[in-house]
Amino acid sequence: MAESQSIARTPDWSILPPELLQIIAKKLPDISDFVNFRAVCTTWRSSACVSDPPPQLPWFLEEQDLLEVEGDLRFYSLFSGKILTVPSPNFSGNWLRGRTHDYMILYNAPFCKFSLLNPLTGRKIVLPFLDIAGPHPVWVGPDPIESGEVVVLLGNSADFKTGILALYHPAEREWVVIEESCSFHRRDAYFNGMYYANEEETGDTKVINTVTRKVVHVVPPPPEDEIEGNAITGVTYLVQSSGDILRVILHDNELIEVADCRFYIYRLDLRSGSGGNPHWVKISSIGDQILFLDDDNGFSLSCNDFSGFRGNSIYFIKWHSQDIYDPPLSLLCRYDIVEARAEPLNCPFAKGGTWIVPSLR
Repeated sequence: MAESQSIARTPDWSILPPELLQIIAKKLPDISDFVNFRAVCTTWRSSACVSDPPPQLPWFLEEQDLLEVEGDLRFYSLFSGKILTVPSPNFSGNWLRGRTHDYMILYNAPFCKFSLLNPLTGRKIVLPFLDIAGPHPVWVGPDPIESGEVVVLLGNSADFKTGILALYHPAEREWVVIEESCSFHRRDAYFNGMYYANEEETGDTKVINTVTRKVVHVVPPPPEDEIEGNAITGVTYLVQSSGDILRVILHDNELIEVADCRFYIYRLDLRSGSGGNPHWVKISSIGDQILFLDDDNGFSLSCNDFSGFRGNSIYFIKWHSQDIYDPPLSLLCRYDIVEARAEPLNCPFAKGGTWIVPSLR
């Protein structure tokens, strides 16, 4: 009797149409899945171009000792909830800091040397010499050398009497240095040639045109009576979000429980109003945007690029201890703006860290 059943065969996935493969590749919001997709075969690799990757959710890079950037770098993936390990060259004597796309700032303090480093690929780009004390990155755009995006650092003069804002333009291959009497803050913001500096003592926000090097606006802080009748203690961030500048205040201290954290958010209105002067407007929603905050800075992405992730939310670091005598540990948390509720995520990095949008460029 002839066998009537056909033998099952393993599908040949390499014959899928290129246009279908491109659609699938564009739906991979975690770079590790994108890498695995490209590794299947030559056809899949050619359909998932490194120069045109899908929008990527940030990874959270575990804090390393300031002067010992060596060994493996550990990342927490928001998409998978997994810990990912990437070998790193030995950069002992350097610190590595984010903000926030593709490349991080690698700084050698003894020799005042700055470089851009892609921690995933190991690509390193040496920047010109810059004499600046206590530098912090404020903005490192996506693939800054290829795209021409400016690199922005802040710090102080050698005598710490003035604040220094330094901008590196890849086309000119040199730093532009702006000195101000105020001290710049690592949670300041840069957007479209304007630098937004928050003064801790007064709460004022200076808006500096980085082309003319002039202060064009001084915006007073929002009145305290708009914040439930009480002064807010905590941390203030200036964040560019969908073309707006937001003032994001985290009401927190190390003894407050995660559930008791609160955020207060304001949008900068540079148009006439409130006596014709620029002012802060309290808002209760940031729409489809997601804010990512760490100890140094913050940035914003749209949830529309990431299926399963909700907008109107904030991912942030919460430092917590049970007792004033205990050293604080960090918790990575998500805050729902509508519900005014925070919850911890399953990230084990107790020393904190920084966000980076991963890239293979």
